[in-house]
Amino acid sequence: MKQLENSTQKHLNEGRITIDEAKKLGIKVIDIDPKTCEFCGKKLRPTGLVIEFLGTYRWLHNDKDFEECDCPRAVEHREYLKKLEEEKIRAEKEKAYQQKIEEMIKKSRLGDRFKKRTFENFVVNEKNRQAYEMAKKYAENFAKYKEQGLGLAFTGSYGTGKTHLAAAICHEIIKQGYQPIFGTMINLLGEIKATYDEWAKEDEIRVLDRYTNCHLLVIDDLGKEKPTEWSLEKLYYIVNTRYEKSLPIVITSNYDANKLTERLVAKDNPKNVETAEAIVSRLFEMCVGIEMNWEDYRKEGLL
Repeated sequence: MKQLENSTQKHLNEGRITIDEAKKLGIKVIDIDPKTCEFCGKKLRPTGLVIEFLGTYRWLHNDKDFEECDCPRAVEHREYLKKLEEEKIRAEKEKAYQQKIEEMIKKSRLGDRFKKRTFENFVVNEKNRQAYEMAKKYAENFAKYKEQGLGLAFTGSYGTGKTHLAAAICHEIIKQGYQPIFGTMINLLGEIKATYDEWAKEDEIRVLDRYTNCHLLVIDDLGKEKPTEWSLEKLYYIVNTRYEKSLPIVITSNYDANKLTERLVAKDNPKNVETAEAIVSRLFEMCVGIEMNWEDYRKEGLL
């Protein structure tokens, strides 16, 4: 046993020894013919693993296990095969990664229009540069801002790129493995209403759980929807739950804090001013404001 350990330590560390080495150590083996190198004709001895079984050593050989030839052409061929295998593994990983990204984009609820709204294709100019850089920094350092429960509030006039930047943040954090949910308040509330149907596949609790627990919730065009007491109640629940859990929200809106409060007050129940104020107060406490007030780029064909 000592002879086995000393004589073949290097090979054992590598995992295998040749048939001749096994014979020298007194291990019983079945004779196997050597293989011939296809490049230089050198005889290559079979190799195998040494295992201990019931107090005795055994040598186990696989049909493909032989010495590697050290002739230049054999070495070159092995390097070539190694590269092919590495490229195959890389391609498989990239394919799996892209499939994961696509699945996360689907789960994010990004509509077809926003699936390609990234930082790379955002048209940067002197007016929007600061907003672009703040949004990009936020996305690139999302782990830190998520820990702080910090979000962004893009406010300003129509067609200035607010939604594009919000969608770009989603794309960037998806690459980092985070799952955002993106949608207008109308769409988000629509998913909740759909659970009231008797044939619904999901219940309200499950949908609300998605909104309140996803890594980032993006509410686009907040204030555009017609408010009702029901919608205000659901919005307050979502915002307040994320506020209490210190989970970030990104919003886009054409209105500043004061105007947004007015827009959220349900016309059928003016008493909801307090709820609207609580929603807006929490949002602007959770979010860093980015004002984007300038001409509508959509009219100029830039968005």
